[in-house]
Amino acid sequence: MKKTKTYNELKLFSGLVLIRRQWKLLFLAGFAALVILSLDFFLTISMPRVIEELSIVINSENIFNVPNYLIALILLIVIRPIIGWCISFFQISMILKILRNLEDEITEKCKNSFENDDKNFSSETSANMLISHGRYFVDNYLIPLIRATTDLGTIIVIAIGLFIQFPIPLVFFIGAAFISLSSYQLLSKGFLRDNGEIVLKCYEDIIRSSKDGFSSSFISTLGSNKDISIKNVLDRKRRSSLILGSISQGLKYVVEFCFMFSFATSAMAMLFFNPDLIAAFVGTFAYAGVRMLPSFTSIIAFFQSRSAAEHAVYELLKLLHPKSIGKVI
Repeated sequence: MKKTKTYNELKLFSGLVLIRRQWKLLFLAGFAALVILSLDFFLTISMPRVIEELSIVINSENIFNVPNYLIALILLIVIRPIIGWCISFFQISMILKILRNLEDEITEKCKNSFENDDKNFSSETSANMLISHGRYFVDNYLIPLIRATTDLGTIIVIAIGLFIQFPIPLVFFIGAAFISLSSYQLLSKGFLRDNGEIVLKCYEDIIRSSKDGFSSSFISTLGSNKDISIKNVLDRKRRSSLILGSISQGLKYVVEFCFMFSFATSAMAMLFFNPDLIAAFVGTFAYAGVRMLPSFTSIIAFFQSRSAAEHAVYELLKLLHPKSIGKVI
């Protein structure tokens, strides 16, 4: 596939320059994550006690004589997803406020460019900035960043809780997971970055071609010197969208494989170093796995979506904060 990228790779947090005047909203979204992180840490360190107490209750003559604190712990485990959903809803509401303010910045900048007869002004590019670039920035960068940050914190607090009880198996688990997932990300980011740029430029070509009812050929923003038709643009968009979608859909299965590989590695270490605690280890990791598996997925999804949104972030930076370009590349 022909390379279309015309800029150096952006730094990890370059996109945050776009919302440097809205740091309070971003802080509120990040601060809300502390609630769920505290709950995850508490539940992780409580799991061995829950398993032990449940074993005692099951083996007792009266299985309905369950201590109140054990009922409270079990209820917290059950409603943990609901609490997480509420936190996520609050975070997304903050992010959408950021997007709305960013849209105002884009329209104001484009309006000034038009009124000042800027030779670089393009109505197609301006419309695409407002329609797709802002959404790409939020959907493929900012929201995944918030989720990844929250889930990274979840992994850290769960790992601390596991380390207190099973330090050696945890080291094997984290090591195997890091190596396997990092390898996958390195292999996929180039495809995501290039095809994300192609899709966004195809949107500009579609807007440009719509002026004459998609009836004539034109020179594409993708850099080809040949005239192309709307059919060529739509075919190219479909191919790039297929690549982006296949990598995105395959992420779940890649993370599941890496997670199970890491769990098997840590279980072998547990059997070797302390086989007497294998039952408690499996029970605790079963709960931790339910929490950590989607967290790993969320973190890798951020890096993938960030690669796909890199062109949108670069174009927005060039429009809104041109002086910062040299600092974020």
